[in-house]
Amino acid sequence: MTGRNITLDNPERFKGIYTIAEEKINKAIKKACDKLASKIDIYTDGFPLAYYKGFQYNYRVGENDNWICGLHTGCFLLAYELTGEQKFLDVAKHHMESYKKRIKERIAFQDHDVGFVLSPSCVAYYKLTGDEEIKEYILDAVEYYYNHSYSQKGGFIMRDADAVADNIEGGCRTMMDTMLNIPLLYWAAEVTGNKKYAEAADSQAEITNNYLIRSDASTYHHYQFDLENHAPVYGLTFQGNRDESTWSRGHSWGILGYPIAYSYTKNDKYLEIQKELVYYLLNHLPSDNVPYWDFDYVSGDEPRDSSAGLVSACGMLEAVKYMTDDNPLKEIYLNSSAKLIEGTIDMCTGDIDTEYDGLIYRATGARKANLGVDGCGMYGDYFYLEALLRYIKPEWKMYW
Repeated sequence: MTGRNITLDNPERFKGIYTIAEEKINKAIKKACDKLASKIDIYTDGFPLAYYKGFQYNYRVGENDNWICGLHTGCFLLAYELTGEQKFLDVAKHHMESYKKRIKERIAFQDHDVGFVLSPSCVAYYKLTGDEEIKEYILDAVEYYYNHSYSQKGGFIMRDADAVADNIEGGCRTMMDTMLNIPLLYWAAEVTGNKKYAEAADSQAEITNNYLIRSDASTYHHYQFDLENHAPVYGLTFQGNRDESTWSRGHSWGILGYPIAYSYTKNDKYLEIQKELVYYLLNHLPSDNVPYWDFDYVSGDEPRDSSAGLVSACGMLEAVKYMTDDNPLKEIYLNSSAKLIEGTIDMCTGDIDTEYDGLIYRATGARKANLGVDGCGMYGDYFYLEALLRYIKPEWKMYW
């Protein structure tokens, strides 16, 4: 479905020419990359836990076993592209051995997030270096992912295929997050010529559009399917405020995922879907341009999620690459993405009364579980660097 009942409430707010001062953006890049460099000794062998409380990351030597590990490695590759400094690429190269081990042993590959693990790390490293060995490892992982997690009956990536095999209802779900996992399938189809991967990715994009995006362009986080037939049953918003609310970072995965899907398919429908999602975001964006953790909130003291704004900025900057100069959306997207990035710089990177491990703060992981609330998050760090790189290099060749 497209043509949803959604318009931009205050278009004047996002029109005109709005740019971030060159000095500010350069200072932000230097500060972030310097901080990453200062912890290379810790980060070279350490991978973070998926969730953490507050402002400190918990690094475990060699434990590459969760979805944000790929984003951790991706930070070094982005820093390498931002600075040209070999030391950042060297860290990523060192990490490749742990990914080979993880792929061989299928560590935490029984879920939907294999794309988050491999695209910003191994695929990115391959694109930057041409390392054929790591490419073969990735393709082995993609085939396992396709065979293990893609539902042929339902046409979607399952949240937890092992849970489905054990007849546990919660596994037979798909999620907004998977819009950032299907680029791995598109990439594999492009590299191998095997259309089944692209067909699975297209099917996931259609399922997301048909069931997870509501008629007003708000979004569910999860959608439950029947265990036996994998037919659609109901939507829920697991990490959001309530089932009928919109978790802001979940929503942002669609804002970035659809233009990435367009980059591989040139299906105009995907950019139309993205526009609807963008309008919903902008209609719920507070005046300081840092989203709340759930779009039930547009003011007040609830926690923010800076990562949701950064992912969305990346999505808009990806989309403008395919727009003509006379497209009115181009101006809105460029201005909005600049405001989201600058809002993060102004509100989420300064000095506070505690030392923080992340490159930014005011990111929120799982509000209801009180994990990573209004603190730091690797997803925030990675997409902060990606947004900065996209902003200064509009034709950047993405990792996804």
